[in-house]
Amino acid sequence: MLVLYAGGSASGKSEAAEAAAAAAAREAKRLLIYLATMERGGREAAARIEKHRAQRAEKGFVTVEKARAVHELTLPADAVVLLEDLGNLVGNELFSPEAGARSEETVLCALRESLLALETKCAQLILVGALLAEEPRYGDPDTERYVRLFSALQNALAARADAVYFAELGAVRCLKRKEEP
Repeated sequence: MLVLYAGGSASGKSEAAEAAAAAAAREAKRLLIYLATMERGGREAAARIEKHRAQRAEKGFVTVEKARAVHELTLPADAVVLLEDLGNLVGNELFSPEAGARSEETVLCALRESLLALETKCAQLILVGALLAEEPRYGDPDTERYVRLFSALQNALAARADAVYFAELGAVRCLKRKEEP
């Protein structure tokens, strides 16, 4: 099962996704995995990582860090996995040393295939996305490339997802939910 939570900065999307993942794991008595995609580097990143770990310490998550190539992970087939977040994953892949020579389409396909392979390795994959319409655009080619790639990936995942939720000002509403057979 694939679920997407999207929204702007400080919209409540992460908290809603964490609560949904914890509830799904608890209800089905499954392992709860927090897949952190933020690359480690520098004091600010380390402080942010520790802040996030402390925020979810009581929720029962097992934290796995993987900044790129998430399909390479070995996961329990019955796990509930929360990937935080798509924006980091896209940036990590797009701006990796290997990505420079690859086209946007090649990077997009690799990301999509990696996430779909990850979905097959667990019972439920919950993705935290973003709302790029709220993000400023500077006309920088790298920023524009990132926005195009992220938007294309998130839109493709939303179209395929079993459920899509939108968070705004702490309120979360369902945009799409496939009926269970």
